Amino acid sequence: MAKDGYRLKKCGKLTYVFDECSPNEYEYAIEFVGNQSYSKAKDYRRYLESMGFHTFTKNIYLNISYGKVLWRPYAKGMGQIATSPGGLNKELLILEKKQDGKPFELHTDIHDKLSIYKTVRRAYTWAVFMITLLGVMTFLPNVMSVPFPMAWFLRIVLLIFFSLFLIPTVKYSSLMKYLKEESKIFE
Repeated sequence: MAKDGYRLKKCGKLTYVFDECSPNEYEYAIEFVGNQSYSKAKDYRRYLESMGFHTFTKNIYLNISYGKVLWRPYAKGMGQIATSPGGLNKELLILEKKQDGKPFELHTDIHDKLSIYKTVRRAYTWAVFMITLLGVMTFLPNVMSVPFPMAWFLRIVLLIFFSLFLIPTVKYSSLMKYLKEESKIFE
């Protein structure tokens, strides 16, 4: 949208609101912060804003509720518990900066990139694990009480979702392997 002359003004749960601007006047980056505790993500957001970035939070769940608690098994420490109000529905951080000709990279250090990729891969790995578990359960006797054709339909749907989550898991694993090899070169 920025290339077409639109600047992000607001993020809703399902919508984005834009203002007109000059084409390529602004640049955007997205960072996953769903693994962090609410206070840590809030401090990180304040830090980025103090550096001149305009920030927006965005949900990755279609959760419309108040007073909900969610367990995030892929996170560490207090980041495993997300609440509403709190860190729930604020898993993505969208950063905006005015185009200045310099590359827009938040993490330039190899070890920082490895940490970010590991976090994202962990989230996808949990999804792959849970889908696999559901798929295995469809083959256990006395677990499914649906007709045979419906069971196979469910298995095919699970296989599609398994593939959709496995692809980014493999992608981030490959990126991590590449960065680890790069870090050995620079040592």
